[in-house]
Amino acid sequence: MCGILGILGFEPIEENRTKAIMGMTSTLQHRGPDGFGYYISPDVALGQTRLSIIDLSTGDQPFTTEKSIMVYNGEVYNYIEIRKELEQQGVRFKSTSDTEVIVRAYEFYGEECLSKFNGQFAFLIWNKEKKELFAARDRFGIRPLYILDYKGSYYFSSEMKAFDTIQEYSRQFDIDNLFEHALFWNTTADATVFKNIRSLPGGSFIRYKQGKVVLEKKYYEIGQNNSFQPKSYNEAKDEFNSLLNDAVKLRLRSDVPVGAYLSGGIDSSVITHLIHKNKPDRLKTFSITFENKEFDESQYQKEMIQKINSDHVFINITNKKIDDALPQAVYHAERPIFRTAAVPLFLLSEKVRENNIKVVLTGEGADELLYGYDSYKELKMLKFWSKFPNSKLRPLLIKKLYPHLNHYNNNDMYGLMKMYYEGFLGDFENPLASLNIRIHNNKAIENYFNKDYNISFQKDTIINHVKKSLPANYDSWDIYQKNQFLEMKTLLSGYLLSSQGDRMSLAHSIEGRYPFLDHRIVDSLFYANDEYKMKGLSQKHLLRDSYSGEIPDSIINRPKKPYIAPDLSSFFRDGKPTENTSFFLNDSIVKDYGIWDPKYVARFIGKFKNGVPDNVGYRDNMLVCFMLSTQIVQYWINNPIKYALCDKDFKIKINDYKTEKL
Repeated sequence: MCGILGILGFEPIEENRTKAIMGMTSTLQHRGPDGFGYYISPDVALGQTRLSIIDLSTGDQPFTTEKSIMVYNGEVYNYIEIRKELEQQGVRFKSTSDTEVIVRAYEFYGEECLSKFNGQFAFLIWNKEKKELFAARDRFGIRPLYILDYKGSYYFSSEMKAFDTIQEYSRQFDIDNLFEHALFWNTTADATVFKNIRSLPGGSFIRYKQGKVVLEKKYYEIGQNNSFQPKSYNEAKDEFNSLLNDAVKLRLRSDVPVGAYLSGGIDSSVITHLIHKNKPDRLKTFSITFENKEFDESQYQKEMIQKINSDHVFINITNKKIDDALPQAVYHAERPIFRTAAVPLFLLSEKVRENNIKVVLTGEGADELLYGYDSYKELKMLKFWSKFPNSKLRPLLIKKLYPHLNHYNNNDMYGLMKMYYEGFLGDFENPLASLNIRIHNNKAIENYFNKDYNISFQKDTIINHVKKSLPANYDSWDIYQKNQFLEMKTLLSGYLLSSQGDRMSLAHSIEGRYPFLDHRIVDSLFYANDEYKMKGLSQKHLLRDSYSGEIPDSIINRPKKPYIAPDLSSFFRDGKPTENTSFFLNDSIVKDYGIWDPKYVARFIGKFKNGVPDNVGYRDNMLVCFMLSTQIVQYWINNPIKYALCDKDFKIKINDYKTEKL
């Protein structure tokens, strides 16, 4: 993994261009501490910080050919096969890096090269002859690429904090987008929570010429490959097992040691099992345990550790550690978060780095592909109930939705639960699918915004906004496919792979790899029979059945438990807010930043003067995390950290490949 940067169309003074790209590059050293470089020409400036994973000796960037200059963040796992294909066509290589394979593939195939890549990436390629800049991002937006349009120039970066070094520029929240972010846990389409900053959508490329956009296009979309023929269950199972095993094998390609995260759930357990099966070396695994046993899954982690005999490292998380690390984690997340789950992952990646591991495989993506989220069960229950809305028996399925939550099995609470879900009975098949429930739970945040913004939840407006980003065949899908699409476009791409994935791992120079998000698996499963993925209310049926007998039964058969960490209880002790909470949510700074209504914030904090109750609900947990992290984001904008580029292996490439050593 790396950090990449670019500037297109700016002042002609070379000294100022050099200073600008160096300033931006300095902010991304955590993404790539192994080397630094930049390229300057009258038309474009490119920068890169390198985390060396493949071809440690000749993979420096910016990478140059006779025609092109390239900076690249990510991995293309099938680069060996693509290289052989290109060599058969007469293409010659000067290195063994996957970086060169990408740029040579682009020079040979043009934009069609993107359909050949199996990986996670974002890159910028400057064509010296045509004076064109080509930017692209992987299919699912695993690796980031932000674009700022400012004073007639385009700025590109893996992280938005790099823009804070631009002279006279300051990031500003777009409050409407911030509210949308609160509703969906992500902004839709290409928007971000900041004015004038967009995110190149996953599966897209963009081309610039003469300082202007000349083409922007989607080269991939979820659900667009409908060439798969209906399969029997056994055929689907065999195909899934073969593809997942191959996806793991590809993601073990590395010139440095590879480790894995082990949560105790079925997804990471299957991945570690397949690593163990394909790689004879003793695997290094890592996991989080919690001081609060409500969140702890160590008993399942230990069973899997014993099964594969891994060299395991635990990190124990306390409420104090979450509170202490929150400002740093949010600095790297760069936008508000909704739960504290990102913070233990930030601390875990630090532990991984201390153990000299640079690459970890994880289980992200399985919940979306195999209907593992609770939203799929809720949809199925609502669909079943809606056929006979007056039935007294059908709503009893509510009790089976969340086996790990006691109040769902409490007969005294059943009436309230039934009343809650009845509100969605006639409205669960609109274009928002299951996001109805998430939006309903999150819309309370509108009351906390500064009243000057006139924030008001308008469901029809939200639906129309979402419709603009839906593919043409969206209406032909069933409700579960629609839910998968929306979950992958909002929660997965914009939050789990970003605020909890890329930013938390690369804060400590760790590359995460996600076998379930191999596009062959996504395409294969999207049109598979829904019952293969969720049989009755049993989620991830295909995965559980495939690996029954290979990983412990206790893990195979355990109910789905989402990964969460202590929220409110981390920020209040003995009825008093912690030092961080007191600072970021005090009346003075709330008024100064102007995002929240001071009266509502004070009223919220006052609710917990007698301590945080054991049964605190989702909404209060979400509110404290969102308000607190928004304040922290604004704090870092107001107080940007200034870095100096170190001179370790730092190379400059200027104009026509003149190379100097600092």
